[in-house]
Amino acid sequence: MDLSVVVPAHAAADDLPHCTAALEASDLPRDKWELIVIDDIDGKGPAFARNRGIEKARAEIVAFVDSDVMVHRDALRLILEHFQTDDIHAVFGSYDDKPAAKGIVSQYRNLLHAYVHQHAEGDVESFWAGCGAARKTSLAEAGMFDEQRFGRPEMEDVELGYRLSDKGFRIVLDPAIQCTHRKRWTLSEMIRSDFSRRGVPWTRLLIDRGELTNPRGLSVGSGERIAVIAAPLSVLSLVAALFTRQFVLFAIAVISWIAFIYSSSGFLNWLERIKGHAFQLAAIPLHLIYNIVAFSALAWGITTSLFNRSSRERYTRPR
Repeated sequence: MDLSVVVPAHAAADDLPHCTAALEASDLPRDKWELIVIDDIDGKGPAFARNRGIEKARAEIVAFVDSDVMVHRDALRLILEHFQTDDIHAVFGSYDDKPAAKGIVSQYRNLLHAYVHQHAEGDVESFWAGCGAARKTSLAEAGMFDEQRFGRPEMEDVELGYRLSDKGFRIVLDPAIQCTHRKRWTLSEMIRSDFSRRGVPWTRLLIDRGELTNPRGLSVGSGERIAVIAAPLSVLSLVAALFTRQFVLFAIAVISWIAFIYSSSGFLNWLERIKGHAFQLAAIPLHLIYNIVAFSALAWGITTSLFNRSSRERYTRPR
């Protein structure tokens, strides 16, 4: 047994058959890997479910595949090939550029994730458990997924990646390891998820680690930081300009909009190449919303962290 594949599943009746069928179609011989599906019937979160899968795994290499993911035929084989070298402790891949769910919101949100991973090949300092793998001994040494802190889908795999990196363990992103994402997004779900299940927890995590001003990850490059600031600034300054009729505010709005488009040009141009110009134009408002939500989550995460810290200090200060 060379590979244990762990699939955490919660209310996954529609997606799980597609996930397991894709795994069974793998070109890695069936006697080389085992499938472990953890039914998280009580909703304790993917961190809990993955940890139970790790405990049951018979192989040293443990792969994680989300229940709404269909791996490509060569994904398991490519994953296993990476561990032929002793200095790699974890590896993960990418969504492909053909998400299964239709609709502009689903296509945009899934393609955004795919773009980030497909343009960040090589050594990284975080981890993704949608389609990735790690050595069982390395996972144990790092402390596994933090099921106490993350009782629902949030940043549990990224946080684990930080701890693996802290140990000096090498993590590699290989965009050739691909899978198709089946998740369907609505606009309200995208906003809610990116705020409360991604942006705020990530901000708090970085604050706890003392890394807010120097974050590690795949979505925190200079372009992404500019877009997060320019997006809300362009909207707020435009609204203020319309009310006050002040030219300087119009100028700020225009400059901010140009900065937002320029900093997002890599992603937007990639969308045009794979989906066409009409899709690219339709995605711009969604990308604006995404970055405004990211800024809001950053602000809220910082504010609540400072408030909670102040409250703890106030109630623990000797009287």
